[in-house]
Amino acid sequence: MAGVKREHIFDHYEEDASRFWKLQEGGYATTMSVRPGESVSLHISNSRSYYDVSLYREGARRVLVKELHGFEGALHPVPEFGYRDGYGWPTTVEFEIPSDWVSGVYVASFPTGQGPREILFVVRPAKPTAPILLTIETNTYAAYNPVGGKCFFPYLSTDRTHSNLISFERPLQPDIMGGFYMWDQFFTSWLDAEGYEVDYCINADHDAEPDLLDDYDAHLRICHGEYTSRNECEQAQRFVEGGGNLLVFAGNSFWHETEIQNDGRQLFCDKTRYEKYPLGTAEDPRTSFLCAIDNLRQRTIGVHYTSSVNGKSSVPGEYIAPVTGEYGFYRVTDPDHWAFAGTGLAEGEEFGRKDSIVGVECDGGDIEFVDGRPRFTGRDGISPHYQILAIGDTEDADLNSQLGIIQDRFYATVAINETQFKGTIFTAATIEWAHGLYRDQENVVSRITRNVLDRLGKHG
Repeated sequence: MAGVKREHIFDHYEEDASRFWKLQEGGYATTMSVRPGESVSLHISNSRSYYDVSLYREGARRVLVKELHGFEGALHPVPEFGYRDGYGWPTTVEFEIPSDWVSGVYVASFPTGQGPREILFVVRPAKPTAPILLTIETNTYAAYNPVGGKCFFPYLSTDRTHSNLISFERPLQPDIMGGFYMWDQFFTSWLDAEGYEVDYCINADHDAEPDLLDDYDAHLRICHGEYTSRNECEQAQRFVEGGGNLLVFAGNSFWHETEIQNDGRQLFCDKTRYEKYPLGTAEDPRTSFLCAIDNLRQRTIGVHYTSSVNGKSSVPGEYIAPVTGEYGFYRVTDPDHWAFAGTGLAEGEEFGRKDSIVGVECDGGDIEFVDGRPRFTGRDGISPHYQILAIGDTEDADLNSQLGIIQDRFYATVAINETQFKGTIFTAATIEWAHGLYRDQENVVSRITRNVLDRLGKHG
């Protein structure tokens, strides 16, 4: 899949905002995370007279695992506050997850009078068996989902006024499925094709189960995980302190603090001060930025700010740091590190340019150059134990100045912390890492990913 670009991502989000506010044909699952032997219910609104539902497991290819037949179509209203309180559509069908269903992402697909619609849910293992647990970022899916009228973003919401409380019980926007088709499926398909053993969960599972990570060797976060609870941060920290490995092939990760509410049915984020007082005031010190809350972001994954390459600017059709030659790729700064074994890369050589893997949002911290090599200064709370392996040029994201982050240059930083804890933290620091996994078996991005997973993500 050559030349994958995602300049259209935020245009697509804005298009969704107007197209799908009053989406009436579609469906959702309760719950979005289920184990074999447990039941999942599908809630569908459909103008077709009759229809069937096909269930697939997403992997290296889409595999049909079950068919449900003979449903009569029925349209249901879109509640005024459905974006907040849930749609409340009746159950169309409820079924038990078979014992032989492998953990992963599943999609229920069905035709409607307005075209095909899909419902996404995750099947967890009956008990942990794989060495790696991957979290599907359903919090971020919901945060950007404008179906029903509002989400966490003013520019995606009716009256350009967002809601601080949103529901998981509503359809995801068609075409992108919350972001799964733009980012996650590139990585999950690759993992399956490469034969890695991986168990799956969603954000809310971390809040519900304090010991969720205990039986795993590695915890994997991919692509776009912007909305995270304090529980998730602290659970990940305990995991690494105890010897587990945290692998972050993602960007804009652990950015906003969220809270799962109402038994996993709703998501809260205090973004009322998103525009005016991101760090709060003396009288009202609230903030949702994890980098400003006890350095939670820095202490969890070793990054401070989020910067941009090909990110949406305030001018429609214009982008922050468009990919015109100097942006979109990493340069190696520590070629002797084991992460680059077999790549043949030398210091200063680049990788990922063809797929613009450094973008749309990228993470880094305050760095200085010593003898030509970058290192974190630690002034922003990033541990000096982190070793920078590669850097990519980026530009300031609008929020950084609000956070008081003023720098001459911004970089995305591939970094690793191997010495501070019993476990290791690796971060690739970009949303689009997964877009570089589809060149050939000797592709540098694939090779680095295999090196990390093989060393840090396998039993023993």
